[in-house]
Amino acid sequence: MKVRPLIFALLCLATGHIGAQEPYQMKGNDSKIEADFLFSYYQQDGDHAAVTGGIGTEQLHDIAGLLVVNIPIDTFHALNISLGVDQYSSASTDRIDNHMSSASSGDMRTYANALFTRKNLSKGETYGIGLGFSTEYDYTSFSTRLSYTKEWNEGNSEISLSGQAFLDRWDLIYPIELRNQVSLPTANRQSFNAQAVYSQVLSQRLQLALSGELIYMRGLLSTPFHRVYFQEGAGLDIERLPDHRLKIPLAIRLNYFPFDGLIVRSYYRYYRDDFGITAHTAEIELPVKLGPVFTVYPFYRYHTQTAADYFAPYGEHTSAETFYTSDYDLSALQSHKFGLGLKYAPPYGLARAKVAKGNKLFLLKYLALRSAYYRRSTGLKAVLFSLDLGMSIE
Repeated sequence: MKVRPLIFALLCLATGHIGAQEPYQMKGNDSKIEADFLFSYYQQDGDHAAVTGGIGTEQLHDIAGLLVVNIPIDTFHALNISLGVDQYSSASTDRIDNHMSSASSGDMRTYANALFTRKNLSKGETYGIGLGFSTEYDYTSFSTRLSYTKEWNEGNSEISLSGQAFLDRWDLIYPIELRNQVSLPTANRQSFNAQAVYSQVLSQRLQLALSGELIYMRGLLSTPFHRVYFQEGAGLDIERLPDHRLKIPLAIRLNYFPFDGLIVRSYYRYYRDDFGITAHTAEIELPVKLGPVFTVYPFYRYHTQTAADYFAPYGEHTSAETFYTSDYDLSALQSHKFGLGLKYAPPYGLARAKVAKGNKLFLLKYLALRSAYYRRSTGLKAVLFSLDLGMSIE
């Protein structure tokens, strides 16, 4: 298999061309304020809940809303803000106290992110700095982000570098029968993510993107209320995992335009970490334009992974082990996700109205609907429905 030499050659070719091109003037920010509102509903069920040691219902319902707004301050500076909320109910989480106090247990997650960018038009460079925050009943997270993007070759070539840091803290909630009997050395977790993406327009009909990430996590990487049951009735404990983890995903994306009205979007990702998981993910999406206003896009995603070194099903771990989990997210599995999307985008928008002050116009640009069905080899099944509204003020 000669994928690695090919990727290396493409990167060398790209970097060698940076200095060889004529000076390129990148485009400044548009004056339009762009916004997207996304609403989704997710439902799943299965029989391998980690809260109850790898058995029991995995039933979960999640309703989520997200607003993303991009505000151009001037030609060079812009501010991107995202605000989101998830309201979920989980039957398995309600069993932390070892009984069902209601049909399900609910919680809410809220989060916000802001990214400030500055463009250097003559150099084709964009710099970014961002902050983020997320909270739910047992978890709080703060994040920072730095990014750099360079485009050249009349905008047909681009390299993007970014780094993120997440500082997380748990409220340590243990299963009721283990409270005052177990403890964890820390309630904190730090995650550091470095990413590089190279994008290239190869021809009028073909676009390529290569990406690589390096993710390092340390601190509390287990979930304190996940149970693990040992062999032959030897008792139980909370999930215990190493205090560090290294993840390395590598991906390639190809977009092909065989003829007007059809795009073939393909994606492949290779993943490996030091928990012992190796994974492969492949995805294809086929947007087809049906006339001037409708686009339909069927999609399919396949994923396969090996089990983590520390995974075993209910009742198969021994108390002599140092690390153990019965969380089926870390098991060997295959999954299939397929669905259909529909986008309605009239040339002049769905609706428009003048903003109260000034000559600005509010435009409801498009509406997109998407549904998906997900199935795992472990028995987990899920459905997802989403709505996306695109808006602008111009």
